[in-house]
Amino acid sequence: MSDDTIHKRILCIANDIEYQLVEKINKSLFYAIQLDESTDISNSAILLIYVRYIDDTFNDIKEEFLCTLKLKTFTTADEIFKTMNSYMISKNINWASCIGICTDGAASMTGIHSGVVSRVKEVAHAHLISTHCFIHREQLAVKDMGENFNDILNQCTTIINFIRARAINSRIFSVMCKEFGSVYNNVLFHYHIRWLSRGKVLTRFIELRTEIEVFLREKNSPLSDHFQDTIWLAKVTYLSDILSLLNELNLSMQGPLTNIFTCYNKVEAFLKKLDLWIKRIQENTYMFPSYYNMTEEKLLKKNEINVMQCVIKTHLSKLKNKLFKYFPPSHDIRSNNMWILNPFLPCENHELSLLNESQLLELSSDKLLEQSFNTKNLNQFWISLRNEYPNLYEEALKKLVPFATTYLCESGFSTLTTIKTKARNKLDVEPTMRISLTNSIEAQIDSLVKQHQDQGSH
Repeated sequence: MSDDTIHKRILCIANDIEYQLVEKINKSLFYAIQLDESTDISNSAILLIYVRYIDDTFNDIKEEFLCTLKLKTFTTADEIFKTMNSYMISKNINWASCIGICTDGAASMTGIHSGVVSRVKEVAHAHLISTHCFIHREQLAVKDMGENFNDILNQCTTIINFIRARAINSRIFSVMCKEFGSVYNNVLFHYHIRWLSRGKVLTRFIELRTEIEVFLREKNSPLSDHFQDTIWLAKVTYLSDILSLLNELNLSMQGPLTNIFTCYNKVEAFLKKLDLWIKRIQENTYMFPSYYNMTEEKLLKKNEINVMQCVIKTHLSKLKNKLFKYFPPSHDIRSNNMWILNPFLPCENHELSLLNESQLLELSSDKLLEQSFNTKNLNQFWISLRNEYPNLYEEALKKLVPFATTYLCESGFSTLTTIKTKARNKLDVEPTMRISLTNSIEAQIDSLVKQHQDQGSH
């Protein structure tokens, strides 16, 4: 087949998938969107939007790629909303059914008076929930590790760059690691734009610290002096451990169909762990494996251990305060809404009307429904009650449909970089992106074949 024929087929399949998706969105009681903006290989500003909706076919909540839109001029709030609104109007998608919008919290997205969220609130559902991405908030909370540890991280980065920046150094170090019988043959780069890389970088750094020190000494580098400072090494091991734990929190909030409830649960659990770790540090019991190994190997003197206890306790306390700043209890959607997570457990429901509270009491006494609750996922359970308890169904879905993160957009941009390369920088990525990123909707191939005209010129 010719390139033009392949392009037409891709376009045909993508249009069919989009038609089905729009139809499902318009049938859904509510829908929510997440959006993010980035730049592609051709320096074009691209807006990526995902949608979450109630799918009656599966009796479940589904999330799909909605569209990728090119921002023609600026990436201002006005331009982003205008472009997005134009798409919604062209597809007859009703803003009034939009119950949630999730962004990365950038000024153009969340500005009080002119941000995209403010513009959407003017046309969307009266109870629209706007969410600043949980993953992005965690990144902001831990971005600054404090003067002590920022210096340590910069010094480790300098050492790694010394090894990796020159090909000859990298090759020599790799050979030396093999001679030592090391599991790894090189250190990892640290990228500032991907803060998650810091934990992995330092973990590898610790595992190869002996090899790194020997290499630096052979190169007569003054950087090798750091490895004679046991406090410095202890800080590196602790930093490696805490960043790995923060990475775990980050990863636990990623993935499909994560909602605001589950993300708040993850954050609350981590805050409780911080309290536990502070207590354990005071009791000389450590929850940080790399740092613990260093103390077990008797590499630290008693006075140095005391210094590290103070450093770690101070850092954990500051980390806790920063997380509270970005995840304030007053914004916790779980307050007064725990009945959504389990309507069969007693809890306060101050936000429910008298009628809805009475219906909830009736629901919670139904043993058959309790059995159903134990066999279905949370979304399916509430959707199954749309006819029997329509008011409770509506109230529950208002909180379950909104996105908690912009994870899907981040994943979508990864796909975009794969599809739109330097050699294909003029490519219109929308059709290919739709086919690549769609999960639950299949093109109606049989119907498309029947409509297909074999000879395009006739």
